[in-house]
Amino acid sequence: MKSWEDISFIIKRAAKKAGSYSGVYKMLDDKGDVIYVGKAKNLKNRLSSYAKFDNLSTRIKMMASRICDIEVIVVSSENEALLLESNLIKKLKPFYNILLKDDKTFPYIVLDASHEFPRIFKHRTLKAKGANFFGPYPSVRALDETIKVIQKTFLLRGCSNSHFSNRQRPCLQYFIKRCSAPCVGKITKEEYARNLKLAEDLLNGKDETARKILVKQMKTAAEKKDFEQAAVIRDRLRAISEIQSKQYIQIDSLQPIDFIALARNNENAVVGVTFFRAGKNVGTETFVLENTSGSDDSDIIASFISQFYKKVPPPSVIATNRAIANSQELREELYETLGSNHKIIVAKQGVYKRIIASCLLNAQMKLKREDKNQFDAELAKLSNLVGLSAIKRMEIYDNSHIQGTNACGVMAVFENGAIQKNKARRFNISPEIANGGDDISMMKFSLEKRFKSKKIPEKPDLIIIDGGKTQLSAANEIVKNFKSFNNVKTLGIAKQNNRKVGDEKIILENGEEITLDKDDKLLSFLIMLRDEAHETAIRFHRKKRQKALSQSIIDDIPFVGVHRKRLLLEHFGSADFIKKASLDDLKMVKGINDKVAESVFRFFRNNNEDNKAV
Repeated sequence: MKSWEDISFIIKRAAKKAGSYSGVYKMLDDKGDVIYVGKAKNLKNRLSSYAKFDNLSTRIKMMASRICDIEVIVVSSENEALLLESNLIKKLKPFYNILLKDDKTFPYIVLDASHEFPRIFKHRTLKAKGANFFGPYPSVRALDETIKVIQKTFLLRGCSNSHFSNRQRPCLQYFIKRCSAPCVGKITKEEYARNLKLAEDLLNGKDETARKILVKQMKTAAEKKDFEQAAVIRDRLRAISEIQSKQYIQIDSLQPIDFIALARNNENAVVGVTFFRAGKNVGTETFVLENTSGSDDSDIIASFISQFYKKVPPPSVIATNRAIANSQELREELYETLGSNHKIIVAKQGVYKRIIASCLLNAQMKLKREDKNQFDAELAKLSNLVGLSAIKRMEIYDNSHIQGTNACGVMAVFENGAIQKNKARRFNISPEIANGGDDISMMKFSLEKRFKSKKIPEKPDLIIIDGGKTQLSAANEIVKNFKSFNNVKTLGIAKQNNRKVGDEKIILENGEEITLDKDDKLLSFLIMLRDEAHETAIRFHRKKRQKALSQSIIDDIPFVGVHRKRLLLEHFGSADFIKKASLDDLKMVKGINDKVAESVFRFFRNNNEDNKAV
């Protein structure tokens, strides 16, 4: 092992050669493997800081002790260094770089301020010029709902600038009261600007400012006996209340604040982030970090902040549940990422403490799901119960239907210590097989489909059936028909007549019934598996039922599949409005090209002519 003097010499030599340029450095061990990748605005200063061993964290000291060489790549700008560092870390996955496993992007609400009649739309990057961004929104549903309310309330346009400039008459959005049609002069520039300002106030958290202006306008309209306009303003006030009512916790500060909470165990680390914009909670997201073993909490949070805010604009304030060490290396890293106008605090009291506690709970729940050893005791007990030495993979089966209609079966999978949602399988069941609600026939069908499938190469150790002796007996019959699955064990979970959770009976392969104590962790574990299959089946059934309900004349239009049908319905609201739309209106729909628009237009016109002929 090299002495600190040797390591210091390697570091100082690299710092001298690098000079005061922006760039990226790679630290190599005695095998030539890259063990760490970093970036710096000033390579000489950054590399020199590693030679001051007393200021380094424990993890960085461990890394420095393995340095045998340092390679430097000089670039033309700090932004280029950021991009290169990110690409190298993803490619090389160095052992001492804490890696942000999740590569998530978040949408923003955008107001295009470059146009005299700004439009409102959703965007996932911050590249649009001359635009005001509001967000990020971890919840896409919350963002879509906010845009929908603002469009209905303030009648801001959502069409592209090219469509706007080519309009000669109002589009359908005007007639369904989602746009004020500034493209054809249905609203003055001044009035549109006032509506835009109120929308901006709402998005900036200045709810009371917007409310006072609207109340004054409503009174003025009522005094002039312009009751129609007063009603419009009343609806705008309701929209503000609608958005406010969905906020359970609000903070006084209107500046953007992110709350970051770290949860970790010996193997894993998860960071929860709760986003507050304009004083309101716009969502919480969790992120898994890799290569955290041996790192202290300060290093992990600092590394997360450095990586996360490369792709997400940093807020004015970051509140954490752990203090970040005041080391020079960390200070420089965070300063390069955040700049000087952002501060990091520890949430210790008041509403900040409540928010960080909630954020931490989300991180802890995610951490528990990531822990592959959390069910070891339950798996050992279950293995012993069914006569297996170990259980690596379990498949859980359930059906869902309403009196045999829209019937479906599902297979949930538990593998490698966790439920594997991406390995779940769904089985469409025909009305003939469902036979008005024949659970036995449906169970047999699902099992046969699974055993015959060449797309599922894995073999289960245990099959769990949601049902009693009759269902389990039917499952055993199917298993015996497939020789390659003959040694697979089966087990049933049956509810009692009272249907209460916790009163379930466990049915073994030989028909023996076992009753576990309500507090038994194995019972809770089995119920969790059963519920996963049950919920998956219900979701699939609802999707089938909704699809059946939404079957309409649109399904017969040439070139219109499921995706384009959804785009049309989202844009126009109903099949009836699509039918009435002009060709120009149809061409405005994002994702619908001219050929498809013409096909839709001709389809409805031809149908109308046929009906008249009849």
